[in-house]
Amino acid sequence: MGDPTGGTHNSASSAENVVQAQNVHGDVHIHGRGRHVVPRQLPATVRHFINRTVEQDALTTLLKGAGDDHTVLVSTVDGLAGVGKSTLVVQWAHQMRERFADGELYVNLRGFDPAAEPMTPAEALAGFLTALGVAPEALPVSEDARAAQFRTLLHGRRMLLVLDNARDTEQVLPLLPGSAGCLVVVTSRQRLDGLIAHHGAQRVALATLTRDEGRQLLASYVGADRLASEPEAVAALLDHCAGLPLALTLVAVQAAAEPDVPLDDLATDLRDERDRLDALDAGGRTGIRAVFSWSYRTLSAEAARLFRLLGLPNSPDISAGAAAALAGVDRRRIRRVLAELSRAHLVTRRAGDRYVFHDLLRAYARERAQADDDEAERVAAVERLLDHYLYATYAANRQLAPGRDLPDLEYVDRQLSKEFASYEKALAWWDAEYASVLAIIRQAVALRMSRGPWLAHAASYPLKLRGLIDELKASSTDAIRGAQESGDRPAQARLLADLATAHRFLGEWDAAVRCWQASAELFADLGEHRWVALNHTAVGEVLVTVGRYAEAADSARRSLRMQDGAPAIQALDHGFADTVLGLALAHLGDFTAAFAHLHRSIENSSDQFLMGYTLTNLGSAYLLSGDTENAVNAYHRAVEHRRNLGHALGEATSLTKLGEALQASGDAEAARETWQSALAIFERLGHPDAEVVRAHLNALDAGDPD
Repeated sequence: MGDPTGGTHNSASSAENVVQAQNVHGDVHIHGRGRHVVPRQLPATVRHFINRTVEQDALTTLLKGAGDDHTVLVSTVDGLAGVGKSTLVVQWAHQMRERFADGELYVNLRGFDPAAEPMTPAEALAGFLTALGVAPEALPVSEDARAAQFRTLLHGRRMLLVLDNARDTEQVLPLLPGSAGCLVVVTSRQRLDGLIAHHGAQRVALATLTRDEGRQLLASYVGADRLASEPEAVAALLDHCAGLPLALTLVAVQAAAEPDVPLDDLATDLRDERDRLDALDAGGRTGIRAVFSWSYRTLSAEAARLFRLLGLPNSPDISAGAAAALAGVDRRRIRRVLAELSRAHLVTRRAGDRYVFHDLLRAYARERAQADDDEAERVAAVERLLDHYLYATYAANRQLAPGRDLPDLEYVDRQLSKEFASYEKALAWWDAEYASVLAIIRQAVALRMSRGPWLAHAASYPLKLRGLIDELKASSTDAIRGAQESGDRPAQARLLADLATAHRFLGEWDAAVRCWQASAELFADLGEHRWVALNHTAVGEVLVTVGRYAEAADSARRSLRMQDGAPAIQALDHGFADTVLGLALAHLGDFTAAFAHLHRSIENSSDQFLMGYTLTNLGSAYLLSGDTENAVNAYHRAVEHRRNLGHALGEATSLTKLGEALQASGDAEAARETWQSALAIFERLGHPDAEVVRAHLNALDAGDPD
């Protein structure tokens, strides 16, 4: 949605739309060539479309003019807000879609949102990759890796890409295919001269409707006879709408819905709105605001309030449950209000009971909230939404990591509490909501809401589980700043540990150690010695990774000594330290002690995430001892455990180790298959360990025992 001054989303046009609202959506068909995914994401065409022959012919000419150089074809469509760029491109694309046997992809890039940030290329690529069959948990981490995988998947395909509402050339470049067969159509309010100069893009500049075209649009809704009976009223409507298709459509739909109301009454309503009149006379973006105001005033008081509040959160969309929390009403009631907004085309419902605004509608909702609701009400609404996500993320943790030690949560409103019936349901909720959770963390920190940093800490485990490491790093960094500003040292200490975890997964070893050490110092000052011990273990884990085994063992032993005799210590703490110490000792050749610590961790730990790590380290200890049979068995257990957990990065790590054990046992072919499986996961995640696996495979092909 938007921050307290607006937000982000995508939405789709339908046959009777009064508002252009785009969304990445549409059926995904599985056609006959194996499991070839054919996305069909174009939004529906509008019923009352005024044919722009010249502009459509210009787009078609691009197809006809394709030469033999096998380049990617690109066209840009630019023009002012509300002029119908999206409508034109979608209408034309539907006529051309059969020429693209491998389907079409569509995304609204939110390039000119007045409050929220434009969609990043990485976000857009995530949507495209998902549509092309990539599982959400398997998405590459970095933008470059996502772009590379996207180009790979499009190689050899003939597809149409519609990139709607682009900010600039830089936002578009990572989304371009790398090989021939695809046509890319980009819409933007600005000329994308970089695409024209460097990629040979054809530019189509879209102007407002002529007076005759505007009259045709009105007639398509209400009939030529009705227009002929009130020529002066029609002339007034055309003047005030200034040729903007969106404004004309809004007026026409209202006229068609009220056939007994004279058109002159509608023209009078437009005149009574001073801001609207000024905007429509100028023909600028304020004209869109005026038309939205006219639609907004038809809502019930309750729907109007929800419309305003939906402009506050800075998230791409919102679920019905989150909207209920935002408004402070129950879910049954919120569904009725959302249905009213949907009928008025002021929000668009999409799969998963989620709702989105068009960019300009969201901006208008934000402005109305600023004008009609006092600051206390706006802040209270955002705080309710923050608590909704905080309580739900806590509940998800109870299923995903039941042994995790989160601070006790003070429930401000028990009605916002949530429970998940199963691990799978908690994981599905997180996959659907994590973007909104990250958005509310940023917003809460910016508004200095004290519970924002605690939501970031609660979100750290599911982010880690799903391999969203860049997101973990960003949210922890933002939240640390918020905790520092509010003087919340307990939150700051935990978030430093979360940030250290992100650095560790990204291979940023020095930064990880610095953060864990800073976290330990804070915990020591706070008297939370259990966390100090855990941080020493975490530092030991990094030391093992970089080959400093004696120091790693010392760090893990220090952690265990701190835990001895402490009544609050849990098996989780011992298990982590035992695992790190066991692997360090195995590298040092003390296998008797190593296996004792590793087996104790397995026997006593209830933490499932740690279990996968411990099983992998047990396999490594067996391999170091020369016991390849037990190493293979332990690695197999680790792979299966992590796969069932949904931890793709961990699964790939365990597969890599399993391949090493299989090769050591003399089964080169099994090692090859295992490494190929690991490589596929690492490549999807964009993880640097893909190079390690490639080296294993290359050495195997060369006959080198590696």
